[in-house]
Amino acid sequence: MKLTRTAGAAAGVVGVVAAAALLLTNLGVDAGASPAPLPASTRTTPQPSPAATATEDYTRDLFGPRWADVDRNGCDTRNDILSRDLVDVVYKPGTNDCVVLTGILHDPLTGETVTFTRTSEGYQPVQIDHIIPLAAAWSSGADSWTAEQRELFANDPANLQATTANQSKGDSTPSQWLPAGDAAACTYSTRYLEVAVDYALEISAADRSALDHALTRCPSTR
Repeated sequence: MKLTRTAGAAAGVVGVVAAAALLLTNLGVDAGASPAPLPASTRTTPQPSPAATATEDYTRDLFGPRWADVDRNGCDTRNDILSRDLVDVVYKPGTNDCVVLTGILHDPLTGETVTFTRTSEGYQPVQIDHIIPLAAAWSSGADSWTAEQRELFANDPANLQATTANQSKGDSTPSQWLPAGDAAACTYSTRYLEVAVDYALEISAADRSALDHALTRCPSTR
C-alpha cells in the first residue's frame, strides 16, 4: 500500500492510456475486448452498488478530520488542492499563500469553466471530490487500515480533484458515474485505477467493465 504521495498536476489523457491499460490487464481485464455497454447516460442519479451497500459501519470520521495538513506544509489539504487546480488564484493576505479566496476552475470532469469564490455560508459549486469515494474505499479494503493510513488516503492529492461534479457523483463508483466526455472519462478512469492499485483496493467486476469501456474510448487510442 502506498502511504505517501506528492502533490502534482492532475493526470492528462496523453501518456497515461497505456499505463492504465496495463493496470487493467494486471487486474484481469482485457482492455482490448468489447465491454458490456454502459447505461445510456453516465450522469443519472447514482444507484446503490455492492460496494455502497457494504458500508453500514462506515462514517466519514473513520478517515480523520476533514482536510488535515498531512504534508505539514502549513496549509490544509483543501486549500492545497484549490491552489493546484485553479488558475488566477487570489490568496487571503497574511496566510502565506495558503487560503484561496478566488480563482478560475477549468473543470476536467465536466468541461465547465467556473469562478470559485470563498464563502463561509451557502452552497459552493466548486468542491473537492475524492476520485475513489471514501465510502467505496472503506468497503474495498480501507476497513482494515490504521487510522493514520485512512487519514493519509483521505488527503492524498492523487485522489482529489476540485470540481463541480462532487454533488452529482457523491459516493458513486465508475459503474454508476463517469464524466460525460470521452477525454474526461479517460482521465478520470486512469486516475481511479492508479489510486486503486497504489492502495491495493478491490475493484468490482461492474466497475472494471466501466473503466475498460472508458479506456477503450480514450481519444488518443483512436
